[in-house]
Amino acid sequence: CPLLFFAASRLTKKETTAPSFNDIDEIDDDDVIAPDDVVAIFDKLFLQMQNVVMQLSQQVQQLQMAGQMIPEKQLRQLLKGEFERALTQLQAQVFEDNDVDADCLEEATWEFLENEDEYPKVKKA
Repeated sequence: CPLLFFAASRLTKKETTAPSFNDIDEIDDDDVIAPDDVVAIFDKLFLQMQNVVMQLSQQVQQLQMAGQMIPEKQLRQLLKGEFERALTQLQAQVFEDNDVDADCLEEATWEFLENEDEYPKVKKA
């Protein structure tokens, strides 16, 4: 995404020459999502979501031990809703902590997956 923003800003300037590949050098390395960034973000989300699943499992177990029975269909809907809510919240926080947005992360991930032999850690994450 930073590359796209850079290209768009360069194209909207009133210059008589087109931007060259040398202009890419002007992009700050902090604005680029590296393969290690992708791995770190997915690892962090995975670990945090494992905690969410564990907490949800404990809550269901506590309800069952208290004698409350929730029909399976209703329980599945409840768990899915809570999982999605937690994922949305945690994603927002992890993306903010890593200074990325979802679209840029997705784009970078797909680019790395196109060369999965070169970036095996991204594929694994």
